[in-house]
Amino acid sequence: FLTTLIDLPFSVSPVISGLVYVLLFGAQGLLGTWLKAHGIVILFAVPGIVLATIFVTFPFVARELIPLMQEQGNGDEEAALSLGANGWQTFWYVTLPNVKWGLLYGVLLCNARAMGEFGAVSVVSGHIRGLTNTMPLHVEILYNEYNAVGAFAVASLLAGLALVTLVLKTLLEMRYGAEIAATRGH
Repeated sequence: FLTTLIDLPFSVSPVISGLVYVLLFGAQGLLGTWLKAHGIVILFAVPGIVLATIFVTFPFVARELIPLMQEQGNGDEEAALSLGANGWQTFWYVTLPNVKWGLLYGVLLCNARAMGEFGAVSVVSGHIRGLTNTMPLHVEILYNEYNAVGAFAVASLLAGLALVTLVLKTLLEMRYGAEIAATRGH
């Protein structure tokens, strides 16, 4: 059941996930009146963009970490706990070093996906120029204003960032592969 929930963002349109945020955090939404009473703004602000992006990209990190952690088992963590480490010490000194490459790879995939996210961000941001504008939204705005040169320039910058991400991904795979080969060789 949990893995089904993790994959939910893959199967649901990003626009629909943005609408779910509107239903939850909008003025008439489930949490909207409470948020407004406490002065918390989520929709049409940066927190909404961050939450929508996290929802859409979370499976990339989870899908990298789950198999890695299942393969490693929990023996190291149990040993640390039995030797007197608390939960945070076990996480920082045992778990995190064991999964660092998978976590970095997942975060890099999230970054690649987040840079181009349009649907959910478009719904929750409100397209407020200068406040909730992201690069993909800016490309759309420029294109809709018949500024093809500006839209192409921003899109080219996005493509360049995507290439940088791919290079980093390749370097990370080489480094991670070399470290795995070294640990299995000993």
